[in-house]
Amino acid sequence: MAAVSWRGDSPRNMLKLQSLPRNLTAVLVFGRPPLAFGAFVCALWVVSTHNPLGYMLGVIFLILAMAFDWVDGWFADRYIPDSRLGPLVDRMMDRVVYSIIFPVLGAGMFWRLFRLEETTQGGVSRADLVHAIFVLSICVLVLMRDQVAHFLRSFAEGKGQIGESYQLTRLRAMVASPIALLLYAYAFYQPTDGWEWFYRWFDWLDQLPLRLLYVIEIFFLVINIASVTLHLRKYGRLALDDVCEDDEVLRRRILAVLPNGLTLLNGLFGIAAIVFASHGLVREALFILLGAALFDKLDGTLARRLGLTDPLPEEKRKPGFRLGPLLDDISDAISFCIAPAIILVVVMEDLEMPAPPGLPFWAVGIVYAAAGLARLVFFTLDKSPIPGFFKGMPVPAAALLTVPAVEITHQLARGGMPMAQMAGLLTAGLFLVGAIAMNLYAVRYLHMGRWIGRHPALLWMFIAGSVVGVFTPYFGGAILAFLLLYLFSPMATSHIDPAIAQIENKVPRPR
Repeated sequence: MAAVSWRGDSPRNMLKLQSLPRNLTAVLVFGRPPLAFGAFVCALWVVSTHNPLGYMLGVIFLILAMAFDWVDGWFADRYIPDSRLGPLVDRMMDRVVYSIIFPVLGAGMFWRLFRLEETTQGGVSRADLVHAIFVLSICVLVLMRDQVAHFLRSFAEGKGQIGESYQLTRLRAMVASPIALLLYAYAFYQPTDGWEWFYRWFDWLDQLPLRLLYVIEIFFLVINIASVTLHLRKYGRLALDDVCEDDEVLRRRILAVLPNGLTLLNGLFGIAAIVFASHGLVREALFILLGAALFDKLDGTLARRLGLTDPLPEEKRKPGFRLGPLLDDISDAISFCIAPAIILVVVMEDLEMPAPPGLPFWAVGIVYAAAGLARLVFFTLDKSPIPGFFKGMPVPAAALLTVPAVEITHQLARGGMPMAQMAGLLTAGLFLVGAIAMNLYAVRYLHMGRWIGRHPALLWMFIAGSVVGVFTPYFGGAILAFLLLYLFSPMATSHIDPAIAQIENKVPRPR
């Protein structure tokens, strides 16, 4: 019997085995753009023919692209550790994939609206339209973020500064793929007769509440904004040194774009809260006002960290108003004075709540808005501020004290609770209390933002509690309880030394 020779350990076969992981790594890295483009073609197929096979293939392509995105970095670090091209290629593939898939998602959301208008008798709701516009805005912002980050990184590398990968940027890349898959499957979902065996795996998508989608999308939006901020923090100074040289005024004007942008987001969030509340989404409006309050804290903190609040030398000062404080006052007036008043009137009239005797809800709203505007004027003109304290309750705190009461009343009325009418009267009374508290200038309220900033654990607990609480019936109640404590907090905090109250950084632990 002839002996069988085994040639598996020949040099040629061994070389093939050694090159297999590198080839697999190349497939994982370069395979994502073709998969994303395949999902784009499948989306066109679904839109033009309504064929479920296109939907199936598009979802499969994005699942594979997500899997490739999660594991390609591990393969590259393990099998091509010394590659100088690897990080550049990975960033380039991300940009190509995002440039393909996110415009598809924006168009897909509006195609879903068109399909709903054809298939439902009541037509498209305004809440669905607002959600489609919101997703389109996120898609545009994601692409803008990529262009800004690419410009800053390329400029810094041209100046000899080696780029770094932030953990937040990696988190953004990991989160982008599943969110794109979720929105793709949601936008192009269209049940078809004969394909029930397939669509039953995706029936839950069509029943997802908009509240959950908004939380996921806002989370992704915040990650992108934070990612841009980190890039600006790392590379921005180098770019400013090249552009401004010794012109301090020009430097400040460029740097002011960042806090002014956060200030504008504050005002836009206030307008968005009004829109959401007018469509019955009161809890979402409260969540958005929390975001407006967060941006209100961040813009001032960022301005101080960038040195924009320090006075200019005497020879460089120019007379006239400053744009930053003016934008801040306008945004605060919209988000924390006008928005709560409009939300009160709109929601109470929609629920047909009985108003307090002799004081209709529109009058309560006018009193509250006027008191808030008076508080802002006093804050602007006050020549003797107390460091670390507010004279009277700040307008963001007053807004977060009153709007949760509206959310609780809305929840009780929708549930048919008999105590809803009493809650409506208490809400009107709470608006009047907030109006008075904002203008009690002799009462000192601790700057809550700076106090929380010195205790980061409390900040993250508050953010996590807000994200989790939005899914429970007690979200508004928790916020209201926290702000009621703040309403009476001067009894315990007014004795704190202003030199300690104005500190923003975390207090070092004693050794």
